[in-house]
Amino acid sequence: MNWGLFALAVTAVITLLWILQLRHGRWSWPGLVASIGCLITAGFNSAAPFRGAIDPDYVGYGFGLVSADRGLSVTLLAGTVFVAATASALIAVGRRAGRPLWIVAATCAAFTVIVGLSTLTTAIRDPAANVIQFGEYLTVPGLVGTAILLLLMLVPFVVGTLWATRAALRSEAPA
Repeated sequence: MNWGLFALAVTAVITLLWILQLRHGRWSWPGLVASIGCLITAGFNSAAPFRGAIDPDYVGYGFGLVSADRGLSVTLLAGTVFVAATASALIAVGRRAGRPLWIVAATCAAFTVIVGLSTLTTAIRDPAANVIQFGEYLTVPGLVGTAILLLLMLVPFVVGTLWATRAALRSEAPA
């Protein structure tokens, strides 16, 4: 099975749902930034939950500070990342306030720690050491990988954590 095409198809479906939410016009700029970061993360992690369950040759899964060997552990870990990122992308682009933003805040905070801080730490220590790997077919190395990772895997999640927390708190404040 071509897992790249599978991920592309899943990402296309998620993106279509995201566009439908975006068209409702209830988004804010910080929410859009967070949502795009979560959408990209969902897309990057869309094949691993399925591949971990059915491909005995799958090499394992890594997402920042967390990793899993083969099999069910990949499915559980990658599935959690995928579901959290997808839900947060759709919530962040479709809401400006409300309790569901706590999901976005928690997801963005977790992703900031799990992938953002490790990316930042590596970038400070050795900017050429970060690598983006899409299975065994595509690798983006070095400084380009670091710049992309910081832009996509740190900035949206820091913005999302701050924005979603403030918006969720604001919606729970007594009038």
